Amino acid sequence: MGVSNKVLIIGGGVAGLTAAIELADAGIETILVERGHSVGGNALDLYKAFPTDDCFYCFEGSRSRPGIRKCFYRSALLDHPNLDLRTNTTIESIAGEPGRFEVKLSTGPQYVDPTKCIMCGLCLEHSKAFVMQSPQCQPQAVVYVPEMADDGVSQAVERCPTRAINLDAQPEEDTVTVSDIVIATGYHEMKPVDMDEYHYGEYPDVVTQLELAKMLDPNGTTGGRLVRPSDGAPVQDVMMVQCVGSRDERYYPYCSKICCVYALKHANIVANERNGVRVTVVYMDIRTYDRHEKYYRDARRSGVNFVRGRVHNVAPAEGGGLEVVVYDSLLDRYFKFHTDLFVLSSALEPVQEAGSIVEWLGLRTEEGFVAPLDPSSGERVIVGEHVYACGAALGPAEVPESVTQARAVALKILQSRM
Repeated sequence: MGVSNKVLIIGGGVAGLTAAIELADAGIETILVERGHSVGGNALDLYKAFPTDDCFYCFEGSRSRPGIRKCFYRSALLDHPNLDLRTNTTIESIAGEPGRFEVKLSTGPQYVDPTKCIMCGLCLEHSKAFVMQSPQCQPQAVVYVPEMADDGVSQAVERCPTRAINLDAQPEEDTVTVSDIVIATGYHEMKPVDMDEYHYGEYPDVVTQLELAKMLDPNGTTGGRLVRPSDGAPVQDVMMVQCVGSRDERYYPYCSKICCVYALKHANIVANERNGVRVTVVYMDIRTYDRHEKYYRDARRSGVNFVRGRVHNVAPAEGGGLEVVVYDSLLDRYFKFHTDLFVLSSALEPVQEAGSIVEWLGLRTEEGFVAPLDPSSGERVIVGEHVYACGAALGPAEVPESVTQARAVALKILQSRM
């Protein structure tokens, strides 16, 4: 078994990217594995970031391309001499021992060569099988989805000006030897399909907060227009429901920590930027910790209506939209609301793939998230011998917290080599 000083980072979201850049800039050979076709993770779908309310695509520049902040696609990840970025790649197994891990990687077919794709959009015009994830995607390339292949695929291949498309591409497997592993697998937004009271997946106008964020994004599903998914009619009323699946013994007993903040962020955007759209928030408790209390105060000033209680019933309304019956626990009364968009603040849950990684490495968990090796030590990012975790792999976390933890991981690895 060979000796290696390389570091493997699993997950290309904000935490994984930060750790990768910090280590690569310090001269450490780093392999960054991302299961998606583009880095960025959940940040690609979140529109504006709290607490700064700026673009989520922004990322701190590296020494190879210095600057204060850059979009993902300007971050020069592909050009960094110490960074090996592997997208569309999953971890198949982890063996070996601390300091000499043998990790088997599986990379899906690279139908579109990112070094040749110029994102001209010609393939998109001919076939729905070609998709542009985001104008800020990294690598800068469209993605081919074989399951969506249609009659226009062959013409798209012929029209590609750089010959970047290869439909005969095959998957590849590789085994790498690394000294340290960083788990930055992030979180997944629970899809509450089993919660019958909300009818998610049954009524098109019932969406999650991440789905709302995509609607608010000018580069998103509706080009920034707030419309009912059922019929495309303009939205006049939005109702948000907190603690969907979280703080619930049937699903996840823990608080997802940041749901209230990003729900209020969206409530403020809708109330202030969408031409008088009315917003109601149904909650048990509003938990806007620390400096994020300003989002609650801003929402109050913006006219957002807060109802403490529980949703009793959701049903289609005549003329479109939904009728929602809510029990107000402060007034001890039931009220009926009409809403065009019913938004669920779903629990943030661990990604499924993290479970196998935890098992292979023999790590501790808490509520499904990776847990510190020694909780009493205060070293939260150390989760095993030569194994670290950061960001939402440790539990729901905001961006600044994830970045701080990622830098702590990089520092721990560097200190271990002194």
